[in-house]
Formats: sequence, structure tokens, C-alpha cells
Amino acid sequence: MEEDDFALMAGVRSGRPGAFESLVERYQRRLYRLAFGYLRNHEDALDAVQETLVKIHLARQSYRPSGHPFTWAARILANQCIDQIRRRRVRPEQSLEEIPEDRPGRDIRRLVSPDEAPLERQQRRELGRRLREAIFTLPPRQREIFMLRHFGDMRLEEIAVARGCALGTVKSTLHRAAAAIRDHLVRTDPAFRERAPEGEAS
Repeated sequence: MEEDDFALMAGVRSGRPGAFESLVERYQRRLYRLAFGYLRNHEDALDAVQETLVKIHLARQSYRPSGHPFTWAARILANQCIDQIRRRRVRPEQSLEEIPEDRPGRDIRRLVSPDEAPLERQQRRELGRRLREAIFTLPPRQREIFMLRHFGDMRLEEIAVARGCALGTVKSTLHRAAAAIRDHLVRTDPAFRERAPEGEAS
């Protein structure tokens, strides 16, 4: 039976041989997805994950079992990504399908249709950029739960346990986050204003 995350993190804190390596193996792909969601560049996402793993190891004694280990790791990663963005240590944006076949993380990309026209691809990238701008306008709690759900591959029940809150709270937070993102897009994107129901764009 696979060791649960809390027991594995206890092993990391105590310095049990192989525990940290197991944690890295378990979390690195999910952390990569989160990092790519923030940074939209393969190399930047890899850098952020590597820096985060180093910080996790150095700060392992500061972890408290009251919080889920992945949520703790995701917060460290989020701070790392935001720091990279603020320091403009980011490369040009990419979509996951642009990552070379032999690069780490390539197998978790979302493939696009080979028939997708260049204009459609550009429009999709622009939408992604505006969505990220909207996500960064969310309050920290909403942003964290939204990212865990949509980029961290966490189920609603897992987020509730990780955050120590009721399932209904997670659902309502996601609902408010989605509404805030939609409102931001309607206010800032003419294309969304044109599609918004009458009265919503005001």
C-alpha cells in the first residue's frame, strides 16, 4: 500500500532515507502543472519547481501536520512563481503543445487539433493571457483554491481536507472565483463584452 502524504512528509521531516525522493516523485508533475499555469513557459516552470523543491527540503522542519503537505508545497511554489514574475525572470509564453517531445512534462500537455489555424491558436493564447491576468486579481484564498482545482489536479474533497474547510466552502469559493474572473474579462476584453448578457457588461 502506498504511504499517504502525511506519513511521507513525516518521513521527510525526520530525515528518513528515501522519503524526500519519494515526495519529489509524487509531487513534481502536479507542481509542474501549477507552475506552468502561472508562468506559461516550460523552462520557467521547471526552474520554479526546482527552486520550490529545494525550499521544501530546507524548510521541512517548518511544516505542520495541520495542513496538507501538497497545499504547503503549492504555497511555496506560488510564492516562487510570483517572485519570478515580479522580477521579470520569465521567458516568452508557450503553450504545452510546443514543448519538445523529449522534455520533462511533455506527456502532460493538452494536445490541440492538428487542424487548428494559426489565428485560432493566437486567439487561444490571448485568451490564456487574459485569464491569467484575471486569476492574479483574485484574493489569495480564492486564487489558491482555484489553482489547486484547475492546475493542481485536486478533487473538491481533497481541497477541503487540505484547506481544513467544509466542502461547501470550497464550492462557494470556486463559484466566486469564476464569477470574478468572468467579470474581469467582461470589463477588460471587448470580445467578452460583446458576448456578455445585457446588463452584465456595465
